[in-house]
Amino acid sequence: MTTCSARFAALALAFTVGWHAAPAAAAPTPVARCELVSLDLLDALGRGDYAAAQALFAPALADELPAAQLRTLWTDTADRQGALRTAGRPHGGRVNGRSEVFVPLMFEKSTVTADVVCDGDGRISAFRLTPPRTLP
Repeated sequence: MTTCSARFAALALAFTVGWHAAPAAAAPTPVARCELVSLDLLDALGRGDYAAAQALFAPALADELPAAQLRTLWTDTADRQGALRTAGRPHGGRVNGRSEVFVPLMFEKSTVTADVVCDGDGRISAFRLTPPRTLP
């Protein structure tokens, strides 16, 4: 094969491989990002790593809910509801321009809902645990 033919073959191969390369993955939507962050939060809480959980917070929420208070919220919930057995699939959407995600948490005695709101940077701007409803 001549040098010219070899270069042409290499160029043709590179073009063909490049032409069929997989497209770059699309960036996750804000809601999908919030779902992932909510799972990171719950994972950190489950490990008892309250500093890592709080590191996911936006600055205003970090000031409002320090790690010690977050620990109290989580452990008091476990004291009342029993051990956490599993977290369900996060689901949510856009509410008033923010991403809001709900995650069912199945404890031994009942199911509690984690409500996580994320800001535009994917940081948690609001977090609460909604206790189970009592049926009349």
